[in-house]
Amino acid sequence: MAEVRADTSQGTDPGGTSPQRRGLRTGLRQALSWTIAAAILWYLFRQVPLADAWGAAKNARLDVFAPLVVLAAGLWFLLESRAFAYLFSRFNTPVTWAEARSLRGLTYLLTPVNWNLGTAAIILSLRRSKRIGTVESASSMLFYAAIDGIVLGGLTLLGCCMLPTSVEIDQIGRAAMIFVGIQVALLALLMLPGADWRWLGRLRAVRLFRTHTLATWRELALLSLIRTCYFGVYVVLYWLGSEAFHVQVPFTFALAATPVIILASALPLTPAGLGTQQAAMFYLFAPYGSQAAILAFGIVLPVAVIVARIPLGLLYVRDVAALRTVEVRAED
Repeated sequence: MAEVRADTSQGTDPGGTSPQRRGLRTGLRQALSWTIAAAILWYLFRQVPLADAWGAAKNARLDVFAPLVVLAAGLWFLLESRAFAYLFSRFNTPVTWAEARSLRGLTYLLTPVNWNLGTAAIILSLRRSKRIGTVESASSMLFYAAIDGIVLGGLTLLGCCMLPTSVEIDQIGRAAMIFVGIQVALLALLMLPGADWRWLGRLRAVRLFRTHTLATWRELALLSLIRTCYFGVYVVLYWLGSEAFHVQVPFTFALAATPVIILASALPLTPAGLGTQQAAMFYLFAPYGSQAAILAFGIVLPVAVIVARIPLGLLYVRDVAALRTVEVRAED
């Protein structure tokens, strides 16, 4: 403990990087991400004047759109918190559904700022409340992310198979097939202990892949089912929500395109997918409505989702103090 305090007093971490330099790098990354987002939005509003997008938003059926978003937010909250309860109970330590709902609700107050910040908050909260090591909880989240990749790629592939053949659809379907194939192959290598390859043994011994080596195919299937329902809500929201903005996206195309939009918004390029999500929707939905309506939908949707999720997060604000109390007692 004395050594750690000594390092802190000198203004450096054990790796020799000063807090000032870390802060500078963080500030530069944030500035770059906002710059990229601004550049993308500038390009989009060069294609569609702001006044036209505003007019399309005012003409939207908000009486239909708003209840859809509220319902979707509630279903996402219940499904993902249930998945968290199962995931961490199976691979880390018992976590009740009520605790998982608190955990997910608190992240809703952070993800509007930065999606990765929400994931970091989950890991930190588990360390404080359940004394789960950072690497162990990160391993579970990595396994969880791999399932998301398989589900999203699978939904895109299914949608492409249901659509009429075209060059663009074939390319998207081929990319989805490759993406899913890589994810499944990596999971199979880590989950199957039969292969006697030295390099594979070293890979399976890495603590970050601990959850992968413990998981069974039944657990993989159950979590995949929950995540399929979770992302299925997104598909329905994009399908019916776009119609509220007078953009007639067919369900089969929404099934193929929604995972692509979700992945675009998850790219670590802009804050909370700002710009990348709108650009993906602007490109993919172009044949099914006016540019102004598509851009209006792309801008209003994430804002509406954030607004719908904030009350869920506020229900669990008191749990922040409880987490701090648990941490203090553990240190004592």
